[in-house]
Amino acid sequence: MKIVTALILALFLPGPAMAAETAAMFARNLITKPGLRPWTIVTVPDECLVVELRLDPLVAKHGDLKREFGEIARTVIPAALEKYPKLKSVQVTGLMTVRDRHGNDREVQAVMVKFYRKNSASIKWDTVKPAEVIDLSDKKAVSPVLAAH
Repeated sequence: MKIVTALILALFLPGPAMAAETAAMFARNLITKPGLRPWTIVTVPDECLVVELRLDPLVAKHGDLKREFGEIARTVIPAALEKYPKLKSVQVTGLMTVRDRHGNDREVQAVMVKFYRKNSASIKWDTVKPAEVIDLSDKKAVSPVLAAH
């Protein structure tokens, strides 16, 4: 009887409130490609959302990395800036595992793009080709490692 009463009370009493979705959680949920395992960080001083993801699954399928990275950035950047008005910028970084000549694996930054709100607002994201996203960014870093793949 006590178990039944406890179950009935549990149905009627309000549970703990769900935590509000953060920009980091939002960005992580937007990236749906399997295996990319994105990490998201919100830096407080300049309200910048930083999304880091592994590009290794994209390398494994021998896709066009610039296009595939651009597709991810094109999805995350405008959506995050629209949903979170306090964000001033969004940065997306693609990491790859490379093997040096001694056979040791290490993770390197293959590509990074950063878009500030003003520039992002001026872009018609639905018409931008994914391969062109890197060139439209306010700040970018493209490693020669990316060109090799």
